[in-house]
Amino acid sequence: MRPLLAVVFVAALAGCGGHGKTTSTQTTAAAPPKLHVVIEGQSHHPVVGKRWHYSVRVTDAAGKPVPASIHLQFLFAGVPVGQVGRHRVANGVWSETFGAPGNPPFPARARGQALELQAIATSDGRSGSATYAITVR
Repeated sequence: MRPLLAVVFVAALAGCGGHGKTTSTQTTAAAPPKLHVVIEGQSHHPVVGKRWHYSVRVTDAAGKPVPASIHLQFLFAGVPVGQVGRHRVANGVWSETFGAPGNPPFPARARGQALELQAIATSDGRSGSATYAITVR
């Protein structure tokens, strides 16, 4: 038992040296500025089977459009329930219309559901996100 106690005591003393000033060589890089993401919808109440238009704008802190990748999905109570798509925009703007040819409208099973359209934008190590609340009628 004594040899174990001696080892613990020596190990504790070994960590006690150098009470002088310490310097760190670790630097913290400044986080890149966030992207500003805004979703604008035709209304907060799209109608089953009808057209509904929305757009997403991605800008920098100065308000200038930013080329970006945008991931769009619907959330129910904060949980992803449907992917809308992933899009690359050169001018910082994505828009589309549900219910237009090639893009189905809201289905009847969505009626009465409180959802959020979420957009997550990324560009050159920066990111930003926004949500737009809807209740389908």
